[in-house]
Amino acid sequence: MKACVLEAINKLEYKEVPTPSPAAGEVLIRIKASGICSSDFSRVFKTGTYHFPTIPGHEFAGEIVQVGEGVDAALTGRRAVVFPLLPCNECEQCKLGNYALCSNYNYFGSRCDGGFAEYLAAPLWNIRLFDDAIPYEVAALTEPAAVAWHAVAKAGIQPGESVYISGSGTIGILCGIWARKLGANVSFMVRNEQKAQLLQQTWGFDAIRTDADAKAPASRPDLILECVGTPQSVQAAIDSVKTAGRIVLVGNPSGDIDLPKALYWKILRSELSIQGIWNSVYPTEWEEVLEQILQLKDELKPLVTHQFPLSAGQSAFEELRDSKGLILKAIYTNE
Repeated sequence: MKACVLEAINKLEYKEVPTPSPAAGEVLIRIKASGICSSDFSRVFKTGTYHFPTIPGHEFAGEIVQVGEGVDAALTGRRAVVFPLLPCNECEQCKLGNYALCSNYNYFGSRCDGGFAEYLAAPLWNIRLFDDAIPYEVAALTEPAAVAWHAVAKAGIQPGESVYISGSGTIGILCGIWARKLGANVSFMVRNEQKAQLLQQTWGFDAIRTDADAKAPASRPDLILECVGTPQSVQAAIDSVKTAGRIVLVGNPSGDIDLPKALYWKILRSELSIQGIWNSVYPTEWEEVLEQILQLKDELKPLVTHQFPLSAGQSAFEELRDSKGLILKAIYTNE
């Protein structure tokens, strides 16, 4: 089979590799669409994966084409997504069913070979089937959609609450879609007019400008979902939320997050509630998200702004890195 193999930092090669065979309890998936995550950019250009060579990619959807021993052959031909975390099933959190908090997990696309390939063998436990009406490129959004669903669930949103979202990437917009579905009044904190127009015209969201020329918002929200992970964004969230408000930290940190003394005082004196989230709850939240994706697939389609054949390899990453246009979710496709 063909795959994009990360041989070293800044060396993602499209090449021939052995096609995996499903072991007992596994299925073989022909991958149809595989999302490119911001973490994949870091792996390709900066940090690498946990070892070389590795096939990156942890957001993917495809068709089951073969089953291993002990797996129902009737699954052949079904569409499926894959939960990318492979838990140890032995640690304290695994025994509690908190698989995303496993202390000794494996992970498709970073610790073992992932979805930037034509095929992948995965345990049946990691597989969720989805309706044929969902396009593969939309189904490939399931992993980030589940992360956003988990963040919104942790926030405990009540109908009518005001919610600001810092960050207008894929996960941020998905947080907005899910929060609005729960009855929240959602606004986005954005730094430029282009993003503000996109959010308004495509999804009908209000946007609050946070650049140097912007005026302070007239009111403070009940909740802020922070989906960027920079010191500036975290500080703005603390500064902007109402007294006794809530902040959910979603964005992976870009580096150390420092807090001025005045903002730390605000956390104390305003009795803010700050919640971190990691990944999603599997399998329940994945099943819930797939139901939502089926209902809202047309609303989610605009999130996929770029598609590349798998053969584009590293050139896809370079094109995205150098682009001056708006990028939300880019995916590799296999025909």
